[in-house]
Amino acid sequence: MSMNDFINMLNDEQKQALLKALVGDSPTVSSVPEEVKKESIKHIQSSTPTASVKEDFTMHRQDDNSNVRRKEPVKARKNEWQDMGEDRHIETPQFERTPRKRQPYKKAEVECSVCGKTFKEDPKCIHGEYYRCNRCIGR
Repeated sequence: MSMNDFINMLNDEQKQALLKALVGDSPTVSSVPEEVKKESIKHIQSSTPTASVKEDFTMHRQDDNSNVRRKEPVKARKNEWQDMGEDRHIETPQFERTPRKRQPYKKAEVECSVCGKTFKEDPKCIHGEYYRCNRCIGR
């Protein structure tokens, strides 16, 4: 739809109102009843929370909902939990524990290729043919 089509659709009163709006005077549109205007304004105001924006662009919201819970600072409170013992009827059966059969952990004996000192080290950490001790690593 072009602008010419839009202007041709308007009647004389609407054209005058559009002209006044463009010039800067506030037109009074008589085609919309006041009750409809008030209802639409109430609907818009009820659907959005009230907020005010100041000149420095800070926003201050005023909620009318008193049931909305605000943030509370964390404070130590009394522990109100009570052990009611719901499952006291359940008893742990008597049983024999499985004996431990795993071999104890063994470290491997390694000789440092720089200083010749022998020490024990985890076998997972030993890689390669030449191994340095912690003291010789920085040399």
